[in-house]
Amino acid sequence: MDEMMRSTLAALAVILATAPAMAQGQEQGQTGTSPATMAFNPANIARVKQLVASDPEARARWDALRKTADKALSSPPRGDREIDSALEALALAFRVTDQAKYAQGARTLLLQRAAKKNWLTDAPLAHRDPPWKSDLGMGYAAASTGIAYDAVRDTLSQADRQTIVQGLIRGAILPIMDDWVDGAKRIHALDTMGHNWWAHIIFGAGVAALSVREDDPRGLEWARRIEEASVEWFEFPGTRIGTKPPTFGSDGAYSETVSYAELALHSLMLFRRSWTEAMGTAPSPIQGLDKIAGYFLATSYPRNEGWVSLNFGDSRPPSCGCHTLADLWALGDHNPEYLKYIAGFSGVPAKDAWKDATNLPYFPDASARTSASSSTATSRAYVSRDQGLLTMRSDWSPDATLLGVKSGFTWNHNHADAGSFILYHKGRTLIADSGHSSYATPEYDGYYRQSEAHNVVTINGHAEPASDLYDGSASMGTIDHLLDTPNIRYAWADATGPTSRYFQRNYRNIVWVGDTILLIDDLRSRDPGQFEWLLHHGGTATRKGRTVEIRDGDAGVDVTPLFPATLPDGGLPTDYPYALRLASHEGLADEDPKVKQAYLGFQPVGKSDRAKFIVALQPRSDGKSASRIERLEGTEWIGVRITSADRITEVYFNLLADGRLRHRNANATIAGIDTDAYILAVSHPVRTGGNTDPDEITFVDASYVRRSGTVLVDSLAKVTAHLAIGTNTQVQFSGAHGNVRIACSAPVQALGAAGSVACSNGQAVLPRTN
Repeated sequence: MDEMMRSTLAALAVILATAPAMAQGQEQGQTGTSPATMAFNPANIARVKQLVASDPEARARWDALRKTADKALSSPPRGDREIDSALEALALAFRVTDQAKYAQGARTLLLQRAAKKNWLTDAPLAHRDPPWKSDLGMGYAAASTGIAYDAVRDTLSQADRQTIVQGLIRGAILPIMDDWVDGAKRIHALDTMGHNWWAHIIFGAGVAALSVREDDPRGLEWARRIEEASVEWFEFPGTRIGTKPPTFGSDGAYSETVSYAELALHSLMLFRRSWTEAMGTAPSPIQGLDKIAGYFLATSYPRNEGWVSLNFGDSRPPSCGCHTLADLWALGDHNPEYLKYIAGFSGVPAKDAWKDATNLPYFPDASARTSASSSTATSRAYVSRDQGLLTMRSDWSPDATLLGVKSGFTWNHNHADAGSFILYHKGRTLIADSGHSSYATPEYDGYYRQSEAHNVVTINGHAEPASDLYDGSASMGTIDHLLDTPNIRYAWADATGPTSRYFQRNYRNIVWVGDTILLIDDLRSRDPGQFEWLLHHGGTATRKGRTVEIRDGDAGVDVTPLFPATLPDGGLPTDYPYALRLASHEGLADEDPKVKQAYLGFQPVGKSDRAKFIVALQPRSDGKSASRIERLEGTEWIGVRITSADRITEVYFNLLADGRLRHRNANATIAGIDTDAYILAVSHPVRTGGNTDPDEITFVDASYVRRSGTVLVDSLAKVTAHLAIGTNTQVQFSGAHGNVRIACSAPVQALGAAGSVACSNGQAVLPRTN
């Protein structure tokens, strides 16, 4: 007998050789009662036993959960969350081992909880007018109580069942239904208290309702009402009168940052799992639910020392959608990227989804885990147009470069950060969000949520009004026009809506060329004032000539302002009266308002109502020189030349296209090209002999591009696209467009739905798309 066989038989012996199975429970309970129907049903428990017998990692997780159950028997848990974990661990331990002591331990906790007169954990809510009878804690308690009761129900006497069911209904289900669902008593709507509260509380009650459906006919009625409401919640379109955003965008992005998406979605998915297990059929389809994983993946940053997520708003870096992705796996969506994502965050115990008792039945086997470890995501760019979120990354390898930009809805857990950005490089947060503090501190509202705490442009110290944090931004920011090609990427963030009290035009253009990221800010204020480009950073920031060098260990980024002026390369401020000024401000450290944290600002000289900032970000890699950047300027345009070892790219901003012309077109000649483009980028390989003919042209909001007598692009409606010129011309659009004519000598490859378009008489006509 080989070692593996001996190990397997030994593990099986430990699991299966137990005391007389349910003797005590069968004496107390009724004959012929149903076994567990939800998380710990016979099929799930059979899989747990098989996994534990054959998979050392599954065995280790089972051992940890059994220790939690044993601890609950020897040392009664204290606090609601500890009781929730103990209930689920005891229920699992009972079903796996058939040892009555675990069922008895669960029974004791269930009866204790049922005896509580009030399950409300946030006491001040009861003093509101009208009083609130339910809260977040009740959502947790309802779900864990329902799961445990379902698992041990067939061991309980009729009297115990009646006590526990009545206590669960009185303590959790009815208060939640009355507050949030039942029209006869309801005091909340879908948009009350942020979308995460609604979901977490109601779907916890849904799990509880499913658990009592065989004891009280109302249980199934409540569960069906909540199942119906789940579709309404997810697809809630927002309300303009109430200034509330949609719960989710059509692209799966959530309205209130990563950590709150996880709270809401895990609650929804746990209910859907419980419904599927208990009812034997899938719940109602929800449009867009299949896209939520893409949102979590896109907002993650793989690091060798453990993954983090973008921490815009109130989200903390370790936040993740780990439990939600584990739920998707449990429901049969076996995307290996989910496992890689969950494993990336598993170093933070609270984020390790597979340590939950309810997830052990769905723990992926060794072959699935191995497959996931070698899977590789492909998309380097993600944009949520509905929620105003952008991520761009150099690649998906750990410690790569990731840029995140936020320009969406300001309210609740979303800060006044329209247009703000974060940069990660080599595992470090080099350009940072200030973070947040406890909701109870005065600095939470007084600093962390204000525009000054974010990487935005201000006018006289203002961007968004503080009132938006409570009232919501009536006009939300947006991000659009995504282009993603091997050599250049582009997106446009419009922060005008949330900042419209002070700005008539607040656009941030993101142009990523090779190792250089350009931020091009096109600004118009309502009144003349002092513009300032804010820079919150990690590590240390040191000015070296015209560049601010940010360093954290071996990670660094060079920040070089180019327009409206450069920093002086030396001397005193009085020696350079027209140069950009570098200001230092006192902010606060993330999570610790008692600690001061400096941040920087680039200030043009003098007051104005119009400004153009172009700032270059260059993440630094050991032993590799950064691309050379040069400032270019003409009468009607400004620009930057980026020269790498093998390629030269010039990026131009058309000053006539910044809104100063009305009823006229922004006709300009830039780099030998006639165009009305808002932004134009031309690129070519480094060649000998002075040949500068571009092989790639990127144009933003252009109706024509003409060069040397050739009409390269012709569109009556302005369009944003990238054109790769060559034997096989390719074009990539940033979305819908009108009829576009492209110069060609062979069929044009339109990346996207159009495919190959025939070339006739030197032109390919790409038909209008919606």
